[in-house]
Amino acid sequence: MEPIELGTKRLLLRPFSLNDIDDLIEYANSPGWERYLVNVPYPYTRQVAEKFLAMFLDTANWQQQGILANFAIQLEGKVVGEVYLNQQKYDRENERAEIGYSLSSLHWNKGLTTEAARAVVNWAFQTYSFNRLYATCDPRNVGSWRVMEKLGMKREGWLRNHVVWNDEVRDQLYYGILREEWRFNPP
Repeated sequence: MEPIELGTKRLLLRPFSLNDIDDLIEYANSPGWERYLVNVPYPYTRQVAEKFLAMFLDTANWQQQGILANFAIQLEGKVVGEVYLNQQKYDRENERAEIGYSLSSLHWNKGLTTEAARAVVNWAFQTYSFNRLYATCDPRNVGSWRVMEKLGMKREGWLRNHVVWNDEVRDQLYYGILREEWRFNPP
């Protein structure tokens, strides 16, 4: 697949590059960033960032792992987060994909995550024949499930003791949007 860039009013969503390493380390070490992420090492070291970037620069590898796209969220020339679209084998068979996102805590509550995720949802439904997109989060991560609701997703389940995050068994919320519920909404 050719590299894809998406633009919004304030953001450029583009593939990661090796030049993003310092920005990646900075946003991944912003206060509280890792709190609700699954098994993310913290502090986020240069070695971890190099491994992450190497994985995404090897497109054959990440596509083999089911990742359809991983966009760096660029604000004013600086990478401040990411949005990804993931489709495992069982998702392909059921015409669905997962969307996920993270953003530097220095930019929370500015609508940037919603803006970036909306652009990817629009792109995904326009590009692929998905029946649905879904997303999950820790129920305590109010900001994340509010983003999902702003995208038009509906809460479909509260999965109790569903995942182990950072050595703690946690609940998980499950949200989804069907193709027929989706309406193109420019970010």
